[in-house]
Parts: sequence; C-alpha cells; structure tokens
Amino acid sequence: MIPMKGGSLMNGKKVFIGLLSLTFILLAWVAPSSSAVKSPYKIGVNLEFTGPWAEVTKTLKMAMTLEVDRVNAMGGIDGHPLELIMEDNGFDLGRVASNMTKFARDKEMIAVVGPFEDNLQATSRSIAEREKITNIIICPSNPMVRGLKQRWAFNIAHNDIIVSQKLVDLCQARKYKTVLVFPGAWPLAQSLAKNFKAFGEAKGMKVIISEESHKPTDIDMTPQLTKLKPIIEKEKVDAIYASTAGPPAAIICKNLRALGLKTPVIGTHGFGFGFIIELGGDAMEGVEFGAGKAVVPDQLDENDPVRPIVIDFDKRMKAKYGVGADQIAGHAYDAIWLITDALKRSQGKVTRSTFRDKLESTKGFKGVMGIYNYSPTDHDGLVKKDLVFIRIEGRKFVRVKLPGFE
Repeated sequence: MIPMKGGSLMNGKKVFIGLLSLTFILLAWVAPSSSAVKSPYKIGVNLEFTGPWAEVTKTLKMAMTLEVDRVNAMGGIDGHPLELIMEDNGFDLGRVASNMTKFARDKEMIAVVGPFEDNLQATSRSIAEREKITNIIICPSNPMVRGLKQRWAFNIAHNDIIVSQKLVDLCQARKYKTVLVFPGAWPLAQSLAKNFKAFGEAKGMKVIISEESHKPTDIDMTPQLTKLKPIIEKEKVDAIYASTAGPPAAIICKNLRALGLKTPVIGTHGFGFGFIIELGGDAMEGVEFGAGKAVVPDQLDENDPVRPIVIDFDKRMKAKYGVGADQIAGHAYDAIWLITDALKRSQGKVTRSTFRDKLESTKGFKGVMGIYNYSPTDHDGLVKKDLVFIRIEGRKFVRVKLPGFE
C-alpha cells in the first residue's frame, strides 16, 4: 500500500506541474508583448486636406504615413508606437483653431504638425503657446511671426529669408539686372517678394514688385499678367519672379506663355512640388529656383552627408506610391524623423515639456532637406547652404551648379 501512496503522490505532482505549465503557456499566449502594451506617442496633424492646397497636403499625408510605418516597423520609440491623428482644417481659420484646440486639450497629444498655409499658422502658433504644446510648421513663417520668438513653434521648411537670398544668388549668376515680381496675396508670398527686393537691390538689381497679385484659389491669372505685359516690355525685364507655390506656379507659367511672353521665370522653393510639372506641362520648361535637396535625390554630391538618406527615401516613395521625393515630401520626412529623434532623446517619462526641450536641442540632425540645428534663439533649423539650384528640363527637376554661388 505504501508504494501505491508514493505513486499517487508522484502522479499528483506530475499533474500539478503539468497544469502549472499549461497555465503559463496560456498566459503567455493571451498576454500581449511588452512593446504592444506601451501606449502610443500621439501626434496631431492639422492640415488642409481639402481646398486649394489639397494636392500639396496629399503628398504630405503619404510621406508622413510612410515614415511613421517605418518607425513602428523598427520597434517604435522604446517600444512606443508613433500614431498620427489627422484632422482636415479645410483651409478655414475657424477649423484650424478648432482642430488645434482639440489636440491641445488631449493630454496624450505630444505635438501638432501643421497647418500648411502661412496665413493660418499665426492662429495655431498662438494656441500652441497658450496651451504649451509643440507646433511643427511645414510652411516657412514670415518675419513678423518669426519675430515673436515663440517657444513652442518650430519650422521645418527653409525660411523666406534664405530662400530670397538664394534666389538673388541665382539672378546674379544669370546676370539678371531687372526683375519683375508677381506675388501671391498671402503673407509668405508677400514676405518673399519684399525680402527679394531688399536683398536684390542691395546687390545692385532693379526689383519691381507688381501691384497685381493672385490668390491660391485663382485658376487663371491672364487678366493680371496682361496688365503686366507693358511693364515687362517697357522695363526690359530680364526675369519674372513668381512669388508663389504649388498650383498657382504652374498656372502662371502657362498663362505667361499663352500670352507670348518668353521672359525667363524664376520661382520659390514651392516650385519643387512634383505635380506642378505635370500641371504646367511644357510651360514649365526652363523655370529655375532654389529648393531642398529632396527634389534631386540622385544628383547630389557623392560626399553630401544627406545623399544616402535622400536616395533611400526617394526609392521608398516610388515603391509605395509610384512618385518620388520632392520639396513637400521632404518636409514630411523631416518632420517625422525630427519628432522621432527628439522622443528617443527624451529621458524617463516623455512629456510635452521634455519633448519640446529635446527638439530645441537638436544638433546636426541629418534630414532629407539638409542638416538641422535648433537652439533657444533659432527655431528655423536650416541654412542657405541646404538649398540647391534647380532647373526644369524635359519635364524633370535638374540640379544646376553655379560656381561662386553654391
């Protein structure tokens, strides 16, 4: 009988051990991994997905989504996935404010990207300052807004001052003496025009800013350009500067050529959007401007530190969407990876404050548009050498090297 009791005891132990093992297996099966239980870092996106900039923001959305998916596929930030919460502001100031306030009042929101339009930024920036949440601006700000020295707003794009300086360099290289500016009616376009005039005249150029202007919603500028034709002929204008971006850039070029004007056209970095070549067709041929390095991925110098990053991004854009990198996609890439970099450098619990501080301390960050350096007195990040000269040839963006002005 004793052996039987011993055997029963041994059998009981075996059953117990078996059940315990099965319990651990079941727990392991139903419990999520440690990385999955970590909450996401939420980033608000407040953009004009409808309205005149819809084509631009479509590219932004594609590129940002591509890069967020990549961040998460690589394990996120210390196991925390990155999550974009997108809202359409419809190119409406009230909706911009509503979206920004909604994001700001969500305590899980780390930062907000957008809006795009310079005229809408002042509202989002002021809310960001009040609510103490980082606002990452896609479109460069005009001097009035930058002069506010806001703590919570950071710029991704090249600012209007260095863009204007680069364009004056282009004019000098081309020996343009007289330039007529046809500006957009919004703050950034006006700022670009005024800065170009100031820098150009300081170099001995004659710069005429037209009283005629245009809106981002204009689909035909023939009436305004017809009024400018006598001025172009009388002043013997060497070049026409279209101080604008996106769809209006293509429309202006088409209207100019339809009027029989063959005067060279120069533009802002906002001419570096891939879709405007298709929109403007042959009328875009010969247009020149300064833009970010993402516009010409395979044409950068072999020793350029951002070249491999740009080429890789361009390949992944083509593989996913069938279109390559351009100016606006480059801004999207840099926004996501600057956010990721700052989050990775945040020690301990990530808060809005620690994130802001880490973003402001960014030094030597290699993006596709250049190398970023932020500081308490500089939230622009990029400098003039991060721009390259571009010419549209054969319906493609072609890098142009101008000795002495690179």
